[in-house]
Amino acid sequence: MALVVELPLSLLATGAALPLVITMMLRRDVIDVPNHRSSHVGRVPRGGGLACLLGVLVGLLAGQLLGDVPPWELAGIAAALALVGLADDLRTVPAAPRLGAQLLVGTLAGLLVGGGLFWMIAGAVVLAVTVNVVNFMDGINGITGLTIGLWGVVALVVASANDSSRLIPLAAAAAGAAIGFLPANLPRARLFLGDVGSYLFGALVGVGILVGWADGLPLAVLVAPLSVYIADTSFTLIRRASRRVDLLSAHREHVYQRLVSTAGLSHTVVATFAVVLAALITLSWVPGSAALGLTVTTVLLSIYLGAVPLTKAMRR
Repeated sequence: MALVVELPLSLLATGAALPLVITMMLRRDVIDVPNHRSSHVGRVPRGGGLACLLGVLVGLLAGQLLGDVPPWELAGIAAALALVGLADDLRTVPAAPRLGAQLLVGTLAGLLVGGGLFWMIAGAVVLAVTVNVVNFMDGINGITGLTIGLWGVVALVVASANDSSRLIPLAAAAAGAAIGFLPANLPRARLFLGDVGSYLFGALVGVGILVGWADGLPLAVLVAPLSVYIADTSFTLIRRASRRVDLLSAHREHVYQRLVSTAGLSHTVVATFAVVLAALITLSWVPGSAALGLTVTTVLLSIYLGAVPLTKAMRR
């Protein structure tokens, strides 16, 4: 039912809400002003994740009206973190309270998914990682809409094949909202997701991974769509830590950012490159062979992490 109901209705509701959110953010002057750390050159309203949040809620509600049983408590987890992100969009919130909220809500997510100390710790760690990874990587047009769209479709297929009733509606609604946001963000950005969007999608992915883990689904397949995001974030943090640079300060040193700013590729090309690699990595884990999955993942992530010097050399 989710493919018939939650996904398309979440997509349509998100798309329908985009003009309203753009107008509202312009009136409130919630504008992303480019600076030397940005990958954009124009003033663009942020907070587009509000449309995605509405889309997710509409999709889940429609599914319930037609007989599905959405896990509202888990959707509430994602909505709560989306509101934390919205607060940061409207008036900057320091990093410590935001991380505290992620850990607290993640602990609650673990309690709801599996119960007990192990799942509470797992929930805190998983949600903090997924929320921040998505937040760090949401810096060019289309990259998060495409990546979360991929994750949602993959999670929906895996959940449907394994009859995971809690994950099916969440995955479908996430995919629909992410894809529904793309017309406002790709190829030209008329609206940014903002922290409300990156926190929403990061939380949905985190909760989805926890549910899949608890339900015995192939965890590697559920994590693989985020492989490029995880690799880029880890690589960038290690590089910055080795230079003793403040890890919390704004920058554009991620591989995807340098592919735009240094290698001169377009946002669309870089976003497509990242999601195609993530899709290929995900496919390599489907047969269930760890040797195949690790080999393909290592090779493709090495290509991605080395893409900046490779692209510059090819252009020379």
